[in-house]
Amino acid sequence: MTLFKWFAAGAALVSVAGGVPAAAKVEVVQSSSPALAQGSTFAWASMRAIGLGVPDPAIANEITADRLRTITESALTSKGYRQIANPLDADLVVAYTIVMQPETEGKLTSDRAGCSFPVCAAPSNYSLDTSHYTQGTLVLDLIERETGRLVWRATSKKRVTGKDASEKKLTALLREMTKSLPLR
Repeated sequence: MTLFKWFAAGAALVSVAGGVPAAAKVEVVQSSSPALAQGSTFAWASMRAIGLGVPDPAIANEITADRLRTITESALTSKGYRQIANPLDADLVVAYTIVMQPETEGKLTSDRAGCSFPVCAAPSNYSLDTSHYTQGTLVLDLIERETGRLVWRATSKKRVTGKDASEKKLTALLREMTKSLPLR
């Protein structure tokens, strides 16, 4: 097999492996803080959520933002945290960031003309198929109000579509993102 054929085969394998959409990967980092305890109070940061990148209108809209806020409140409450209105009186201040980036993926294919095992002639036609998708990242932060220090962060990253903004999918995502917080 020539060097070009090895390269083409490797590129095709990488593009096939990368083409399978994965479930959201959640990563959590936290530091020790007395505010990360059952019964602690939380309030939303005074500024609204931050959105970065190129927004997908099927996802980045007021309906989804309100849904995300309500589901986050419910997830924190189910973990034993108590919501209060004034951030100046809360143990924790909650904020989230949404990043959406358009991505393109390529898949190299050939017609495999003249191929019969164990001998293959060089494929005569190659084609590069591209697909476009949105890579989304949701970052949920809990900040210790007294010190202003970030004490807990959950990050979820995956391909997203408008279907990911449904109440059911957001509830499952926030449940997964907050599962490391202490239970009641």
